Amino acid sequence: MVKKILYYNMYIDRHSHWQFLEDEMKAETEEFNKKFMTTAISLLINSEEMFVAQFVTFKDGEMIMKFPNTRSLPRKGEFLMCMVLPPNLQNYRNWGKLTYRDLYKQRYNSTEAVCIWHSSTNDKNFSLVGFRRVSIDFAEYIKEVSGIILVFGPQRPPIDYLMNLQRIVEDKSSPNVSSILDNTYFTKEWTPILINHDNVSNFVYNQLSLTDTMIIQGPPGTGKTYMISELCKRLCKEGFSVLVTALTNRALMEIAEKPAVASLLNEGKIFKTNITIDEHRENSKLEPIKHIVPIPSAIILSTYYITSGFAADLSLETPFDYIIMDEASQALLAMFAASKKIGKHNLWVGDIHQLSPIIALNRDRVRISNYKEMINGLQLLTNSSSSPIYQLSTTYRFGQRAANYTGIFYNGTIVAKTTKYFTDLPSIQKILFTEGGPTLVLTDMPSGEYTPQFALMLTTYIVGSIIRDVKDKKIAVLTCMKNTTRALQKVITQNIGSMNNIIIETIARIQGLTTDVTVFFVPNTSYIRTLEPNLFNVATSRAKEHTIIIADKNLLEYPTITPYVRCYLERLKSERYIYIPAQKNINKYLEQNFMLEE
Repeated sequence: MVKKILYYNMYIDRHSHWQFLEDEMKAETEEFNKKFMTTAISLLINSEEMFVAQFVTFKDGEMIMKFPNTRSLPRKGEFLMCMVLPPNLQNYRNWGKLTYRDLYKQRYNSTEAVCIWHSSTNDKNFSLVGFRRVSIDFAEYIKEVSGIILVFGPQRPPIDYLMNLQRIVEDKSSPNVSSILDNTYFTKEWTPILINHDNVSNFVYNQLSLTDTMIIQGPPGTGKTYMISELCKRLCKEGFSVLVTALTNRALMEIAEKPAVASLLNEGKIFKTNITIDEHRENSKLEPIKHIVPIPSAIILSTYYITSGFAADLSLETPFDYIIMDEASQALLAMFAASKKIGKHNLWVGDIHQLSPIIALNRDRVRISNYKEMINGLQLLTNSSSSPIYQLSTTYRFGQRAANYTGIFYNGTIVAKTTKYFTDLPSIQKILFTEGGPTLVLTDMPSGEYTPQFALMLTTYIVGSIIRDVKDKKIAVLTCMKNTTRALQKVITQNIGSMNNIIIETIARIQGLTTDVTVFFVPNTSYIRTLEPNLFNVATSRAKEHTIIIADKNLLEYPTITPYVRCYLERLKSERYIYIPAQKNINKYLEQNFMLEE
């Protein structure tokens, strides 16, 4: 960890904080409205943000749809608005100049839906896609209509979370809210205290008995969720009320699945707000709860969105004994104020070197308005904390070679628990390291091109080779840009098919993901964004076995690459890399010339 140098004191006034949240709501709404007023055919054909598919059936609460492979599929985890349109508009060729808004106004019925899986069919021209969170009313409406055509479009932004945080900012009667929002912040020299204890949860428990607030930085694969579940078990055993909150429902469900809390599940002492049918099917012993309420010896699981509303409505301070914020690096500063208002003791678990909150405001507006500190809440709090900040240092995800590279972001403090070597991919073993970890593959990419065709086919060849060797190998293909993601998805689906063990996604949507192999695709453009340090760290630390970075041969000539990322890439290139020049017949060339360049 690089030491921070003292350079300013800063006070954030409440009005500016409220205005930031207001501006962010406007930016999110305006971004959606642009799509809403765009012609539907353009969203379908050009940007591929709308989809047309045929309903197949419902199975185990999931809606199964048949999609053509000629266009991109919805991304896994993507929330969409699903609509039944009048019969004449179910054929997209009849849309003409109608906007998304026009179609929405003419819908017969609609529901929110989230894509959860892809699967190939006997016909290579089509894929099956599964959706959850479909409303019961919508399901009843369509389930008897065999083969009905449904239309999917972008979902409205969830601005209620921001509105809840605005109410927190307006709360001037709470001393705990004031301790976060009215503080004078400063930076100081600091390095985290490494936690090397065998029983991490016991260490954290003891430290929390000495302070009301504790920050833990958890680098990739260091057992954050395991530690949280072990701590919850002990706190509940001693009769405390515990609220665990996170940005995503997936993070909360992972805590409920840990063996440490199995006895609490069996006793009906783990509750979750807004539990869905599919979540209940995944974990039938999870108890639904409509409203957040402290329960002795029990855990409440709730997202930031629900928790922030509870905090905004709260009249009494700190009703919970313990609040644990997971994914804390993705929390806005006002969310930490909400957490302080709710709990007597606060544990904030995150990583300032991984994903920060995703916002719609552009960088210039953030810089001009001095909004950065209100966005990167965990960064500000760690820089200014008067209490010690701790870091987990043992990774259980990958081997030591990968840990050494990821450790570049953490002053070389990451130690791997596993010593496993990885040699089970013979088709591409020439380019991989037997010790696992990152591999650099360079090629020719046109400058400014987000979807370089040869590099897309090269990625497809590598993914296909892995699948031929081990059919069920879990693979993530990651990139920074949505249009690059959709292009990768299309070419991989058309050439390999839809497989549930292959995820193709933007980096911003996958923090917490663990996979066997990651292919990180870096187009030759916008390196300030595509090689942003936190995103780069996330992308290159997902894989248990191998991370394959595909980039342009002149990548390191660009001065905008930041020091951490440059250090990583220069070390990797000096160790070994492969250069594959762009060719017309990629398959033939690669089969004959998959050779290393030292």
